[in-house]
Amino acid sequence: MASNFSEFMNTTPLAQNSTTPVMMSMPPLPEYLIRTRFICEHILMPLICSLGICGNALSLCVLTRREMAAATTCFLTAMAVSDLLLLMLQVPAFFSLNANIASKDSFQSFIRFYTVIRYVMNNVFITCTGWLTVAVTTERFISLRFMFHPRLVCTIPRARLAIIGIFLLSFTFHFSKFFEYVPNPDLKSPRVLLTTYLVHTPSYETYVHVANIALAAIIPVFLLVVANSFLIYFLATHRRRMLRHKATASANLTSVDMLHVSAIVVATVLVFILCHSVGVFLALTIASTGRNEVFLRPAYMALNNINTVLVMVNSSVNFLLYCAISRKFRKTFLNIFHRRLSRRDTWTTAMPLSENSTGTAGTNLRITNGKVYTSSSKSVTSNGSCHSHSGFSATRADV
Repeated sequence: MASNFSEFMNTTPLAQNSTTPVMMSMPPLPEYLIRTRFICEHILMPLICSLGICGNALSLCVLTRREMAAATTCFLTAMAVSDLLLLMLQVPAFFSLNANIASKDSFQSFIRFYTVIRYVMNNVFITCTGWLTVAVTTERFISLRFMFHPRLVCTIPRARLAIIGIFLLSFTFHFSKFFEYVPNPDLKSPRVLLTTYLVHTPSYETYVHVANIALAAIIPVFLLVVANSFLIYFLATHRRRMLRHKATASANLTSVDMLHVSAIVVATVLVFILCHSVGVFLALTIASTGRNEVFLRPAYMALNNINTVLVMVNSSVNFLLYCAISRKFRKTFLNIFHRRLSRRDTWTTAMPLSENSTGTAGTNLRITNGKVYTSSSKSVTSNGSCHSHSGFSATRADV
């Protein structure tokens, strides 16, 4: 998670108190730690970040289309932005893998100042992604649980307000990290950063840093486990509830649509929990023993490198999840990048929801396989619903 990933930039093993000289050399690193670092930093990180940047950029191209507008899509778009920025932050560090570039004094000076910014913003964007995942899971849970109470359902303006609040609060919460480390002015020293008095202040270590771990790592994962469990439960029982309410054909379309969109959220949350499981373990260990005690031990240093790779994987795989689950996402993606948009294409639900329904002759709308949405339809409400001119209405998919 955020607090553990922040240690990835070699700040803890290489940083010392700026007012205390080093009295003894560090012991040699074990072979397994050297191999783990090489595989994670030199092979996996550049590959995963490159693929993740491309995937999130493609996700934004699809999710920002007008026909994809919905509250859930707003949260997924914000997650793609946060993940994209997180992955792009790692790119300058990859140039240090080139010996010719890394040996230049100008690059060394730049990378030491950049590491401080990277340290803070990594925490900000990982926290944003975590709480955006909590927000979209909560939104899906409310939409399923209270689907017959439209006033309780999250709308696009509410989703945008929540997104802005998450980004602002995340940055404010991690602002103090700008003062934890300073660049090492001695370019000949292998230590990139030096710790400040703030890190060694007992009250800061006890309260601020522990609160950081709790709010950025432990609490979001706990909420996701609880909310996702309820969401899976309602997905499993939703069909029976719809039958008890004797819903209309339009409501049935809405029901199946919401089930499918919720399945995307469930898959995203499960991947998030899996990828951050190592980070939660490290966060709990740091909270109980302190970060210096943890990240000076080779075993935890190796786990930290693995955790960093898993965090990058979590920020890179959402595009694959959308393509695997959402038919509408795949169709929109192919239409955008194959340039085969035509007036006959219909923007409907994420699944073939109306394969068995039949259209009504004599209507003014184009009907394909019982679907009544056209690419030129502009009667779209803020909650993602679309109304045709023939009196029949159905709710469009979020994804």
